[in-house]
Amino acid sequence: MRVLISTGPSYGLFFPLVPLAWALRAAGHEVVCASPEGHARTVASAGLNFAPTYGPMTMREVMLADRAGRPVTIADTEPELLEQVGRGFGRLAARTLPGVDDVVRRLRPDVVVAEPHAYSAAVSAATHGIPYVRHGIGMGFDPVIDRWGADELAPELTARGLADIPGPALDLDPCPAPVRAPHAEHLPPIRYIPFEAPTTLPAWLTTPRDRPRVLLTLGTVAPQGRGLPLFRELLAALPALGVELVVAVEDKALSALEPLPDAVVAAGWLPLATAVGVCDVIVHHGGGGTTMAGIRAGVPQLLLPQVLPEQYDSARRLADHGSALQLPGGNFSSSDIVDAAGRLLGEPEFTVRARALAAAVAEMPSPVEVLPYIESLTKADMSAS
Repeated sequence: MRVLISTGPSYGLFFPLVPLAWALRAAGHEVVCASPEGHARTVASAGLNFAPTYGPMTMREVMLADRAGRPVTIADTEPELLEQVGRGFGRLAARTLPGVDDVVRRLRPDVVVAEPHAYSAAVSAATHGIPYVRHGIGMGFDPVIDRWGADELAPELTARGLADIPGPALDLDPCPAPVRAPHAEHLPPIRYIPFEAPTTLPAWLTTPRDRPRVLLTLGTVAPQGRGLPLFRELLAALPALGVELVVAVEDKALSALEPLPDAVVAAGWLPLATAVGVCDVIVHHGGGGTTMAGIRAGVPQLLLPQVLPEQYDSARRLADHGSALQLPGGNFSSSDIVDAAGRLLGEPEFTVRARALAAAVAEMPSPVEVLPYIESLTKADMSAS
């Protein structure tokens, strides 16, 4: 079986699909990953073959400029953000659709697998009569995003006689049942298994410790610009809880924070899923990969969602579940963060709930176990033809 895996040009959109790609390869299937040209090195880091669908391009380009090249200002309300994100993914699909079509014609895959917003993959698969599998990312996305994506992509859909973005033959969801959104409760599960580019493990990851450990990571933007003063305050304030504080930020941001207090470990960009497993609390911006790593490890989380609507949604669901706390919107102080982290460390129920959620993840079928469902799609397709 030949499988084409299609994603947007982003670590967060590609890495969650790598374990399934490896499972397919290990089962003897041929796998090719398709994405814009600048993503080639990322795909190669996962040991997978690559086919470009467009020239060099970033997600920032399609999200922050409309089709005419006019700047898009980030909205202030969640409904407007959902529209902006959906339209951004629609613009990405419009750009990459001809390239995806070309790859499909040349490779003639038996199945197309894509992340939820790789709309060009869904459209191309339908155009060429190929079964399409949608692989969920993180805790999922509001379906309103897809409606706005279809609206943005309307000219391309109409040209192919399509009224909407085609749905999948199989829709796999890595979000564990206790925190799933209502619209996703019926979806077949696939266990979240983290992928991280290979690296050398730092010594502190495996060194015995004598106090609790808190991991602080706020993505690539928050530690810079306006977020820098807050970050500095946290470096001084969080160790006062009697913890070892591990800070995971890129080197450029780290240099602006030096010198670091004695109780702070500078981790740089580390294997996050491995690091989370040896921490007692994680404080982060609510990114999908970080959130799922925390869920899988059974570690209480303090989520500080800032921009993306799925970050707000995930934070709400985890807080409602009782395995996390949230401080949304940026309207908080370093004292608020320290107080919330202190609660997560001091109230055992958060850890109990987090570990129960990790147990639910462990019971979900692995990528290897879902392969028969994917393989059956090609058999059904052959029978239909």
